[in-house]
Amino acid sequence: MPNLIGTVVLYHPDLSLLHNIDSYLESLDLLIAVDNSEHKQLEILEILQKNPKIRYVDNHGNQGIAHALNVGASIATEMGYRWLLTMDQDSAATEGMIAELVRYTDDNVSIVSPFHANAYFPQSLSSEPFSPVLTTMTSGNLLNLQIHQKLGGFLEELFIDYVDNEYCLRSNLHGYAVIQANRAVLHHNLGDLKRHRFLWKRFFSTNHSPIRRYYAFRNRLKIIELYQKAFPQSCNVEKSRFLVDLIVVLFYEKQKFAKFKMMVRGSLDYRRNRFGKYHD
Repeated sequence: MPNLIGTVVLYHPDLSLLHNIDSYLESLDLLIAVDNSEHKQLEILEILQKNPKIRYVDNHGNQGIAHALNVGASIATEMGYRWLLTMDQDSAATEGMIAELVRYTDDNVSIVSPFHANAYFPQSLSSEPFSPVLTTMTSGNLLNLQIHQKLGGFLEELFIDYVDNEYCLRSNLHGYAVIQANRAVLHHNLGDLKRHRFLWKRFFSTNHSPIRRYYAFRNRLKIIELYQKAFPQSCNVEKSRFLVDLIVVLFYEKQKFAKFKMMVRGSLDYRRNRFGKYHD
């Protein structure tokens, strides 16, 4: 296995972070822990700083997932690495996941993604060892750092939500592949995921907070603006998700009024070209 470096983005983590890091730290030369927390967890901070394989970076408050990923990628690039493992704090690698990802690294591949397993989808349904994909989630990926530099990094104005989608679409637009290694499995938590049925349709609710609904609505509109011409089918799917989100919040989630309010604000801020971190 080639030399690898990783980064994990922290935001008010609990002690489960330490277990998750243990699942992949042995496969890395170094892990860059970029902390977006406004209030530090001193017990966890002390453990991280004592580990010689972890480099702790205080991001001085929540600068957004895109900025934190760019910080990790910049450090890794300066150290001479070519591939960076990007992890969420609530994700854990399975045995052999990273070795399987490495099999598909190539100069023209922007991202090698694992299969993101959860309680409803414990394993990939594909019989193929790997699949080209248009978009994937950030956690568990091997990120090609040379391509990251060429593309200009993750789009920081999005702050959070659709940061991964935008980067993948931009990669595909510039002719770089995004690959899912179907036999590389990552245990990944996606909000408070619940499965529902509405008429003949099955779908999931993530039970994200009102502020996450704001970012999702605002940034989805931005994605459609940027990529409707290049990827019309994908953007049409995103358009349909506006209605799905409204139905999910109305019938299946709590804080309905607060979430609808933030959805409207997200739409308005998109029209006003207000991006970055949300401010009242």
